[in-house]
Amino acid sequence: MKTLIIYASKTGTTESCAKKLALQLRNAELFDLQSGDPDISEYDIIVIGGSIRAGMLHKAAKKYIKKNLELLKSKKLAFYVCSADTERSGEYFKANIPAELLTKAICSDSFGGEMDISKQKGLSKLIVKKALEESLKKGVQPPCILPERINCFAEKLKTI
Repeated sequence: MKTLIIYASKTGTTESCAKKLALQLRNAELFDLQSGDPDISEYDIIVIGGSIRAGMLHKAAKKYIKKNLELLKSKKLAFYVCSADTERSGEYFKANIPAELLTKAICSDSFGGEMDISKQKGLSKLIVKKALEESLKKGVQPPCILPERINCFAEKLKTI
């Protein structure tokens, strides 16, 4: 089966996860939504990934899903998000992915997230810096990518 991993990334974390996932799948190709809309007609499985900021899916991913809703309904689908708050991933999926797509998805998961100040700009940089400081005060480790979730996600896709 031919798989297309479509992603939208603000700081590169979602792209990095897409690449890690693609390495585990046969016949997987990548497409960055920031460069346009892919033709998904020749693919059997479509994986859509996006970053989460303030509970919202990356604008390019959300726009692509809305624009291609009918075509996506005819495909085998999987979704992932990259977010520092993995505990709330279910909420993020429900808030950002239409129910008719989410209920038919092979799998959906959060691959974790990163808070790298060097990749932030403007107000985001200040917010991330403050969040990291608060985490360290509480003795909480900063968020990170969760390779075991990417592996599990890939295994589910391989069963199709």
